[in-house]
Amino acid sequence: MEYLTAAQQQWTAFTARFPLETKEPVWTPENVPAVSVLFVFNRAANGTTSMEVDSLAAQALLLFAGYPHIVKDCHEHDQSPSGQLPYLLTTKGKALAGREIIDEVMDQIPGFGSHLKSTEKADSFAISSLAESKLHFGLLYDLWYSPQNSLKVAFPQYSHDRPWPLKEVLPRIRRWEQMDWMLKHHVTIDKEEILDDVKVALSAYAVQLDQKQYLFGSKPTLADATLFAYLHILLSTFNTAAGSHSHARDIIMRHDNLVQYARRIWGSWFTERIE
Repeated sequence: MEYLTAAQQQWTAFTARFPLETKEPVWTPENVPAVSVLFVFNRAANGTTSMEVDSLAAQALLLFAGYPHIVKDCHEHDQSPSGQLPYLLTTKGKALAGREIIDEVMDQIPGFGSHLKSTEKADSFAISSLAESKLHFGLLYDLWYSPQNSLKVAFPQYSHDRPWPLKEVLPRIRRWEQMDWMLKHHVTIDKEEILDDVKVALSAYAVQLDQKQYLFGSKPTLADATLFAYLHILLSTFNTAAGSHSHARDIIMRHDNLVQYARRIWGSWFTERIE
């Protein structure tokens, strides 16, 4: 017992030379921002919207809800508490990601989505899930599975402002990660199966939208933020990259109301607000 006590004393004396500072469970920066900051994966080289669908959906959600914020580019996914972008740094010093961003908007802007009926609220979440389950594979297939599209579209975004050799390595690591995710969710990557799912999802969206301004009437919802993100990235990214081709984009172009919907949201909500 005396030996253990002496050892403990020696250990305490040793560790006292290297004091550890205990932090709160939620990271709080030294300087809490005066207005919330949404960190998104690098916006396109022209300074507009992020190429990553989750980042763009969050941008749209905060704009639609009227949540006070500014947008900043972020190179590192690991900077986020979830390991994925986007994340929101609030005026209370909290770093929120994923579903936490949606909850923050709903808590701070209680009127957002209040025009929806109870059945429409359930439909809104179901429609958002449809994009995340069906359109997501179509986007990943066109963006990462095709070697030509990877080189022409995805790689330049992930090598933007990166020094050599990171600009050569990081895009390839990201492609491996995305391919691994696809294979974990589908036993095989079947082009026809993926595009059939995209067709079904887009047809459902076209029917739901019909001739309305937004999916559920005259005001945007969470479902609109999600759908717009997929439509805008597929329509704009592959339209400007020479030598690339998107099968999902071809399907979108068959639905004129979806094309006009994406253009309308872009013109109404984004072009006046880009920094």
